Amino acid sequence: MHVLLIPSWYSHLRSAGGGSFFRDQAQALAAAGHKVGLIYPKLWGLRDYRAGPLPTINRIRAEDDGQLRVWRMDTLHRLPRVPFRDACKFAAAGTKLFDAYVAAEGQPDILHAHAALYGGVLAKRLSARRGVPFVLTEHSTDFAQGKHRWWQKRLVSGVLAAAAARLAVSPQLRDILLNQYAAQADPTTVVPNILTPAFEAAVPEDKAPGGPFVFLCAARISAEKNQEGLIRAFAQAFPPGGAGPDVELHFVGSGDGGPLLRLAGDLGIVDRVKVIGLLPASDVRRAMAAADAVVLPSFVETFGVVVIEALSQGAPVVATICGGPEGILTPDSGILVPPGDDPAMARALRDMHGRAASFDRAKLRRDCLETYGHKVVVRQLESIYARVLGKDDAGNGTA
Repeated sequence: MHVLLIPSWYSHLRSAGGGSFFRDQAQALAAAGHKVGLIYPKLWGLRDYRAGPLPTINRIRAEDDGQLRVWRMDTLHRLPRVPFRDACKFAAAGTKLFDAYVAAEGQPDILHAHAALYGGVLAKRLSARRGVPFVLTEHSTDFAQGKHRWWQKRLVSGVLAAAAARLAVSPQLRDILLNQYAAQADPTTVVPNILTPAFEAAVPEDKAPGGPFVFLCAARISAEKNQEGLIRAFAQAFPPGGAGPDVELHFVGSGDGGPLLRLAGDLGIVDRVKVIGLLPASDVRRAMAAADAVVLPSFVETFGVVVIEALSQGAPVVATICGGPEGILTPDSGILVPPGDDPAMARALRDMHGRAASFDRAKLRRDCLETYGHKVVVRQLESIYARVLGKDDAGNGTA
């Protein structure tokens, strides 16, 4: 079938890795033999304009990304921040982009929007005007954080009600949607994010013996990821000045690591904390395979892709109960703790240090691929698309 993806955010001039899980899903669908396209109207504001050069505005362009055809248009809004401004601009630019896509590629059988704001808003408009049904997958942490304003809630409600199928990437997000939007969100099906194909293809080498015990935190450095809380917990678990175990805490990801190192210095553990910075994906995979355990200390997640990436490389995980990891981890694959609870995280780190070697790393990888591998998730999506289009899974009409 012909599937057109409409993400609410995606890679662009100033965010090369944005929306990587949308791209992974699109690539997996294309690899399964479907025709897959993606349209993304990127909104820029006057602040962006003043911060540096922007791409050519209002120019539609297409580019090949493997088997995926990506259509883009950058657009600049000049209005002050008022209700519905971004939604209207995104939908207007996206409609032009869709018309250009259809003229070149043909009309898709189904639209798949990722996040209601504003990919879902655009999909709803196109579905009503062009008669193409749309599926919505929700990813946003804003639901759990209660960030939506009245006009955003109105938009979300309309998108949920109009979608032919509603998906959430975790059971926790599904429950939040049902609680906040009741009938408009019922039913919502859980379909997880797909494991990045490169993590699925890369068979990790056996962990080398010897050396320090390494906890790895792989995430951009930001307040919601709570790296500072992890450093405090690490200092509690393995305090300085003692004859304790040889344990290190490594951070991989974009962002300013200076505050983390200063905090580690204040706590007397800077010699055991390494801020490595941004690494190529292949090096991240190797770092996960070499780590004794991976830690995700976030305050909030809707899924936690890093958790399945770590499991795919055979690493057990310590993570917070923050909206996504609790739907992934079991006692056989890791340890869960409350978010923002430094003493609980410290206990979990000590516990993991004591029993990390007891985890069956090959089984961690095998179980991960059986749940989050591309073939499994694609089969779930194909079944949903077929139901929406009134076909059986073989593509035959059921009417």
